[in-house]
Amino acid sequence: MTSDPRTTETETIAYATIRDLMHQIQDRLDVPNRARLAVGLIGHLATLMNSRQMEKLMTELNEQARNVQDVPPTRRREFDERTGEV
Repeated sequence: MTSDPRTTETETIAYATIRDLMHQIQDRLDVPNRARLAVGLIGHLATLMNSRQMEKLMTELNEQARNVQDVPPTRRREFDERTGEV
């Protein structure tokens, strides 16, 4: 007899809970402490993952980091043109 494979992934995503936690972090922590928390969480998650899962996590983090910018991409191009940088 075989049993169904076990997984740690959930069928439903708790968007409301995640949103609530994100707002609490934003309200309670300043930017340097948010960065420390993020690094700690990533490190903790990495200890629970296999290499393929870590690769997916790092790819997703890289994509999200590109989306979170101080200067919007359109204004960044204008800044680069004024300074002569590429």
